[in-house]
Amino acid sequence: MRITVHGHHRISRSPELGRLRLRVEASGPDRAAALETVRQEAARLSGELLDLKAGGLLDEYVVQAPGTHVERDQDEHGRPTVLRHVVSVAVTAVFTDASVLGERVSEWALRLPLEIGWVDWQLTEATHRELEESALTEAVADARRRAQVMAAAAGAGEVRVLEVADPGLLSGGEAAQDSGVRFARAYGANGGEGIAVVPENVTVEAAVQVRFEA
Repeated sequence: MRITVHGHHRISRSPELGRLRLRVEASGPDRAAALETVRQEAARLSGELLDLKAGGLLDEYVVQAPGTHVERDQDEHGRPTVLRHVVSVAVTAVFTDASVLGERVSEWALRLPLEIGWVDWQLTEATHRELEESALTEAVADARRRAQVMAAAAGAGEVRVLEVADPGLLSGGEAAQDSGVRFARAYGANGGEGIAVVPENVTVEAAVQVRFEA
């Protein structure tokens, strides 16, 4: 008798890294003035990030080149008004300490022309690989347990593995749409004055399809 089952396992772990996205932006009728405002604030922010990196509180950070575009506002009658030059610099900082990230978000949220984006909670590559392997191991064990219950209910003996694959990839099955391992990142809301940034767990899931003989 052959038995084909799915196995699944999910592991959640506290994040090790917090990827913060923020932006320095200024606008006005004078392009040079807007550019200078952004340049000064980006330089100030870069210095702060460099200090955090030197202190081991940042894994990495990126300050991109300035981007510019033009917008034209309208008055209450829908008529175009003066052109506004918008200058912005996107910044990404990967923190290794959630409490420090929260402190910086609360501080930077009050500082113009900084705009806080969101936090992407993550695991290191080494931890992710470790959890992926553990989840796959437990998913196969889950499939074996399910198959053994079915075999016992049918009056058969011990089960023996014939094939193991990602869902949909067993011989005779349809091609899988996704990998058998899913990595769910957790995203945090914008921070602000008096708001604690609370890390959300990161989840790694594994699913397998196993064919047994009993």
